[in-house]
Amino acid sequence: KTSIQNIYDVFLDEQMRYTETLIGDRQEPINFIIISSDDDTIIKTFLNAKWYLADKVSISSVTKTAKDAVFKEQYLKAPMTPSFWNKEPHNFGFEKPTALDNVRQRHHARFWKTNYVTEDGKQIYVGNASLDIGIKWGLTHKIEPDIDTEREILFNDLQKSGNVKDFKKEQLVKPVLGKNFSGDPFFTDGQVYIIRLTQDK
Repeated sequence: KTSIQNIYDVFLDEQMRYTETLIGDRQEPINFIIISSDDDTIIKTFLNAKWYLADKVSISSVTKTAKDAVFKEQYLKAPMTPSFWNKEPHNFGFEKPTALDNVRQRHHARFWKTNYVTEDGKQIYVGNASLDIGIKWGLTHKIEPDIDTEREILFNDLQKSGNVKDFKKEQLVKPVLGKNFSGDPFFTDGQVYIIRLTQDK
């Protein structure tokens, strides 16, 4: 692990400010930086915020997702299509059902555990949030273009968790209009929440 004084040292390489496709093309920018004592604390924070930890991709979980999509049923821990940051797939996927209450539509967020820690030894995680609004090709979700609204929904839920020690919102990249790996358009003002979590709760 590398200890850094400035949180933005994680992003000295401009590419690190964005998620990427399997072949390295830029996708949505990072819109969350979370500082946490460990993995368990960030997972518990999301659970307290009423978000579920997604199951890992497996034959059984993908089969269940497909079945529940056909019958429009809810699968609260449905696996997520991998997204990449720094050439690595996400470490944690979190999701929350919408009012539609089935696997075709869900709030979701992907997070990566970086190789960086703060000076006081806290782990730095990066991630982003978006809203699935449907399934296409039978295996991946279509996202709502306005990813900033999802950022605010997740932030508000995290505040309700009781685990947020402090936060600030800053500009990480210029406003972006782009597309993700499956061709879905998105737009964002390029801002990021930097959140420090309490030790545990």
